[in-house]
Amino acid sequence: MYPCLLAALYYVKAGSLGVGLLQVLLGVLTVWFTWKTGLRLRMPVGALVAAAIVATDPVLLQYTSYAMTEVLSAFLTSLLIYMLALNLTEETTLPDTPEKAFRTFATGLVWGLAILCRPTYLAFFGLWFLASLCNPVLKRILNTPSKGLVWRQRTYLSAGILIAVSPWLIRNLVVFHAPILTTTHGGYTLLLGNNPVFYQEVVQQPWGTVWSGESLDAWQKSLEREIENTIPPVKSEQERDRWMYQRAKANIAADPSLFVQSCLLRLRRFWNFSPLNSSLVESKPLIGWGITGYYLLILTGAGAGVLLLTWKRESGWGPIIWLVFSFTAVHLFYWTNMRMRAPLVPAIALLSVYGWSKSMEFLKLRKPIATREQESHNTL
Repeated sequence: MYPCLLAALYYVKAGSLGVGLLQVLLGVLTVWFTWKTGLRLRMPVGALVAAAIVATDPVLLQYTSYAMTEVLSAFLTSLLIYMLALNLTEETTLPDTPEKAFRTFATGLVWGLAILCRPTYLAFFGLWFLASLCNPVLKRILNTPSKGLVWRQRTYLSAGILIAVSPWLIRNLVVFHAPILTTTHGGYTLLLGNNPVFYQEVVQQPWGTVWSGESLDAWQKSLEREIENTIPPVKSEQERDRWMYQRAKANIAADPSLFVQSCLLRLRRFWNFSPLNSSLVESKPLIGWGITGYYLLILTGAGAGVLLLTWKRESGWGPIIWLVFSFTAVHLFYWTNMRMRAPLVPAIALLSVYGWSKSMEFLKLRKPIATREQESHNTL
């Protein structure tokens, strides 16, 4: 999707200035939709704090100056979770009006665009859809009221997704004679994080070790030589992708222990507090400590938010939790770093505000109780 936006900008001769303005506009809209989502989730003050977190996120600020998908994906996340919150927090007793049906369909269109931007959103849709099917059964067992999308709304949502991704599917049918929905480099990103060289030079080394550019380049060249010497020859892009998937699976099967270690490394990298191998952080340690403290505060609150929401099962928050879980699960296996977390920034901000606000409420409730107990003890 992002290359199409760039092509459109260069077609109208907007050039690099147009790209920069687009990045800034997407960033502003991301902040705005995060605020709107917070309001929809009944956090009037917290919505402003969540918006401020998104506006000051170091990863998004850094990649605003890059012509990459981080800012666009964060914007699509903010828009998608706002539309889902809008649908899920609405009273289920209201009639299924054309306006409601169109809004659900439009949510599907946005979800489809997100899939075209980052295929990981497809995993999010799969997990969320499965959870939405299981939710009514769980509600019946627990004898609690159920709020969620009915079957007709799920149909509208799925139709929106299908229409959004259909041009890409049709294009791949014409070019590759196969209905490829995601990408043809998934095999490479799986193999990149699951190969003997990466295991030896990064996984088995102390935390913070990164794969050197020279070694990575040598590994990539050796990979190309292997592909060239493969019989029967690997010619098409689709065949290359399949070959790399098979090689990655063979590496995983050959050493399951190192594969598990690499998964844990990817989990730690994905949720790391500070970027690895950053020249700015290395040259200015104070900035590095500031980033670490910032993310420690935000992610601690987000973790508390996930735990509290999982326990309380508040309406409207389900998709946000499934979004975070799905991205984390996918990047356990595929190549990852902090940059891959960029699409989750709006969700993390909202979860963090919820987690900290509920924790503060709990402490405020505990304080008067402790005070009364102390006063009672003193009178005795």
